[in-house]
Amino acid sequence: MPLFSANIVLHYAGKQDFALLDEALRSDHFLPESVPDGDLAENQTGEAITLQYLKKGNLALLEVIELVKNAAAKTGKKFSFTVLKNRYE
Repeated sequence: MPLFSANIVLHYAGKQDFALLDEALRSDHFLPESVPDGDLAENQTGEAITLQYLKKGNLALLEVIELVKNAAAKTGKKFSFTVLKNRYE
């Protein structure tokens, strides 16, 4: 079963945007690769928040890309992302 790794960058986003994205991704069965502390300072780079999530499943890469895109769009902020597909045994 393949394992997908999604790196998502929210631009000019705050804690509420992070929470909304986290909720949207978890509802699609994504798991955070690392859980940030209460303060997002560790994950912030300038005016962007970088988050990493994992998803395991028999899905096509395009399906996972669409899930990530829809979840990030719910924040209403500008975003960019990459999705990598790893073979998992």
